[in-house]
Formats: sequence, C-alpha cells, structure tokens
Amino acid sequence: MTAVDLNDNIFVIEGLQRLADEAFNPEGFAHGTDEVVHILVNQGSGTFGYGHKVVGGRRIHKGRSFDDDFSHDALNNWLRECRALSYSPGYGTWTTAEVHVFCDRPGRLVVFDEERLPRMKDGGWYPGGKPAGASSWSQQLFAYPRTVNNIPPWLWEIFRAEDVTPPIYNPEFKSVDWKNRRQHVTNRGTDFSVEPTVIDPSLEPGIFAKISKKLFGA
Repeated sequence: MTAVDLNDNIFVIEGLQRLADEAFNPEGFAHGTDEVVHILVNQGSGTFGYGHKVVGGRRIHKGRSFDDDFSHDALNNWLRECRALSYSPGYGTWTTAEVHVFCDRPGRLVVFDEERLPRMKDGGWYPGGKPAGASSWSQQLFAYPRTVNNIPPWLWEIFRAEDVTPPIYNPEFKSVDWKNRRQHVTNRGTDFSVEPTVIDPSLEPGIFAKISKKLFGA
C-alpha cells in the first residue's frame, strides 16, 4: 500500500474544514494566505511535523511556535483517528500524512506508506526528523500489524540490518504475534485493552519459519 484516497470520507472532509477554519479565520495564523501544507510523519511512539504556507505561489515555512500552527486536537488527534480508520488487518496503514487546506476551496489529505522527511541544505536530517530505525518500525507494526508478505522489502532490510524480528499479523487468529505473545487485532489495529496470550513455538512453527526466511533467507 503506497497511497490511499480518504477524501470522500465525511470524517476527513469535516476535519479538513475545521483546519481551514482555524487557519484562515480573521485571527487565524494563516489569514491572508492562500494555502497551508502540513506533513506529519509517524515514527513509533512519536511524530515529526513540518510544513509551509503559500502566498501568491510563494512558499513561507511555518514556524515552530504554537501560534503558527494548528491546534493539537484539530490536527494530531484528527490524523490519529484517520490512521486508525485507514487500517486494514494484515495490510497496515499509512505512515506519512500530507494535509493541504485552502482559503477558497476544499482541502485534501494525501497519505503515504513511507516516511517523507525533509533534508537540510547540507543534506543532513533536521533535529527529530531522522529516519526511523527497526525499534520504531516495530512499534508501528505492533499497533497496525501486517502479514509477512505485506511488509515491504525496504522495511525488511531495516530489520535485518539491526537484527530485529518484527511483529507479524496472523490471519488465522486475527492477531499480532511478537516475542512469543499474541494480541487480538481489530479493524482499527491492535486491541491493547486485552492481555496477550503466550505462544508455544513448538506447537506453531509455521509463522516463525516464515519470519526467519524473510530475515535470514533460511
């Protein structure tokens, strides 16, 4: 899954309108501009955000203060819900959201499977905006698990490089299996309200054999 179109969903439409109302009202941080673009990248337990405003075709980078951005509830909490709504058991959900809101027309939300992180002029990463490692990706897959075959090759390379075995979606039990534990998964991701059960690898060698083949080619 590389991109998903969510823009016909009423929850998304209403969320984009709320963002536009915040940005372009007479006291809004983007009043007098044409467009606001915000990109939010999910990285394990945290996020990295950046963006810009557009005035007459000219980009103006947004500041880092709360006075120059959307409220946490309107943006972050809304996108968190969008991410859960987008989850498909075994297939996963998106990692990066690109939000566009306009002063004179409906906004749009574009989402991507990969991290879309900016670089500084010298080619380095911004503070807090370095690509996620295996531990961070494991956290994401634990919350929104995928089957072995739906984890992309570039992500398997990250796990191999750091010798990390990722959480895996098990369609037989509708669960995420990780570290000999099994947790129930719903249409919105892993259900953390229930306690995991213990897996006996000697009784279920199949799923672990598939993971070993992806990690070690054996």
